[in-house]
Amino acid sequence: MSNIRIETAQNVIIHHEVAGIGDRLVAWLIDGLVKMAWYVFWLMLLFILEPQHWDDTSVYMYLILVQLPPSFYHLASELLMDGKSVGKNVMKVKVVRIDGGQPTLGQYLLRWLIRPLDSLYGLGLVVVLINGKGQRIGDLAGGTTVVSLKQRTRLSDTLLTEVRDTHVARFPQAVRLTDAQAALVKEVLGSTRIANRIAMIDEVAAKVRATTGISGDGLNNMDFLKAVLHDYVHITGQQGVGTGHFKGDRATSPSPTDGAHR
Repeated sequence: MSNIRIETAQNVIIHHEVAGIGDRLVAWLIDGLVKMAWYVFWLMLLFILEPQHWDDTSVYMYLILVQLPPSFYHLASELLMDGKSVGKNVMKVKVVRIDGGQPTLGQYLLRWLIRPLDSLYGLGLVVVLINGKGQRIGDLAGGTTVVSLKQRTRLSDTLLTEVRDTHVARFPQAVRLTDAQAALVKEVLGSTRIANRIAMIDEVAAKVRATTGISGDGLNNMDFLKAVLHDYVHITGQQGVGTGHFKGDRATSPSPTDGAHR
C-alpha cells in the first residue's frame, strides 16, 4: 500500500496511507447504490401520483427533483461530510488536500467538475494507478488526494512511543485527540530541525489544551505534551487515523473533569 507524505503549514511531516483501488471502487459502488435508491424512490412515487394528470410544469418539476440531487451528490456529500460520501465513510477513506490542509470549496468543485472526464473509459482509474499518490485527474487539478483512515498498525508503533503496561493515565481526556493529532504532537516533540521549535511546542500545547480541555496541572508545555501523548497511547491503543487538524473534533471522553486521576 502506497503512502503519502503531507507537510503541514508548520513544516511537520505526517504520513498517510493512500486509499487502495479496492476501497475506492467499493466506495464508488456504494455511492452508486445510494443514487439508485433515490431513483427507485421517485419511480415508486411516480406510480402513486398518477402522472397522467400532470401538466407540463409538474413534469419539469419532477424531472428537476429527480435529476439534480444525484448530479450534485458527490460535491454536496464531500462538503457536508468532511471529504467523505456515504461510500467513502463506509470504506473509511476521505478526500484531503495534498499540503495537509482542509480542502476548499474550489478544490471540491474542481474534483466534481472533472468527474465526468475521470469516468470516461476508466481514465481516472488509469491515472490513479500511474500517479502513485491516489490522485485521479480531478485530484491532480484540485491539489487533493484520497487517503485511508484505517489503522493498520499499532498506535504505539506509529507514534514510536513506548508506554509501560503499568502506566497510569493522568489525563484521560487525551482520548479526545485523533491519531493524526497525536502524531503531530510526536513530530513536534521529536523534531530538532524546526527552527522555531519552542514556539511550535507552545502553539501545539495551546491547541491540545483547547481540543482536550486539559489545563495541564502547571506542567510546562513540553512535559504537558509528553504526558498527554503517553496517556493517549495508553488509553486508545488502536483508534482510527484522524485528519491531523485541531478543529475541535472530539471523540467521546471518559470524563470531562480536567486533571482527573485514575
